[in-house]
Amino acid sequence: MRALWMFHRRFVVTVTCVACLGASVALVAVSSQHSAQPSGLGPHPRPTSSGVSQADAGHTLSTPGRPTSSTDPPPSAVQEDIDAQLARAETPASIAAAERSTVPTPAVSAAFPAISAQDRGDPSAYAIAFVTELLDTSYATESRAELLAWAEHEEAPNTLPGVPASAAGKALVLSLADPGLPGATTSPTPSAAQWASDGQRDEVQSVSDLQAEIDPDWTQIISEGWQPRDPRMTIEVVTGTMTVSTNGQGTPLQPFSLSVTLGSAAYVRDSYGAVAVGDWTLG
Repeated sequence: MRALWMFHRRFVVTVTCVACLGASVALVAVSSQHSAQPSGLGPHPRPTSSGVSQADAGHTLSTPGRPTSSTDPPPSAVQEDIDAQLARAETPASIAAAERSTVPTPAVSAAFPAISAQDRGDPSAYAIAFVTELLDTSYATESRAELLAWAEHEEAPNTLPGVPASAAGKALVLSLADPGLPGATTSPTPSAAQWASDGQRDEVQSVSDLQAEIDPDWTQIISEGWQPRDPRMTIEVVTGTMTVSTNGQGTPLQPFSLSVTLGSAAYVRDSYGAVAVGDWTLG
């Protein structure tokens, strides 16, 4: 059953000179996992941080609703047509499934600290920082549960038409948690079983040469006159190279690409956050 709303780049199509945006959805289960014992190996060092940052004070750590920066776009034929198509993409069954699903309590840690304030004000800078932290991973020393809790801390509610507030804050974690379920788009985050297997092989991955640009499909839909309710909502396509070492033996660099839908962060004031991740390709 499908229950995750997120942009899928290739669902953006032109209909009678008006770009219309579709949605790919997937229900995933978030499974907790114990933190692994440190082995002294890891990707790029991260600053130490724990708990919810001081900047998050005053935010309710529950299901986020519509961000305070959201606005109602002015009515127009284009706006009403695309809004209606987006709303029809959701079904009562998928909404109910998303509402029943659970996501971790938002938290940052030494392994997965909050993204710096310096990177939070610019969409491309935020997308690069988010993807770097998402992908730089030592599977033997870091836990999947901590990664998903960090992702929930960095999330931005999905404000697309048809997505209720009770499910809006779950899209990011659900887009990452289990790429193997039917209906899901590909995800760079391994399943719990694969994470454990990678940890046993002391697998470490790191990324470099990251670049981000606005998805041209997003540019087109905006140019046609449609406006998102969240003024920060946009789609960034991030590319770069990844290297993986297993038991200390490295592999050649591999190119990767993924899309990150951004919006107004739920738990950090006046900044960008991530709505969902998709279109993951490696090699």
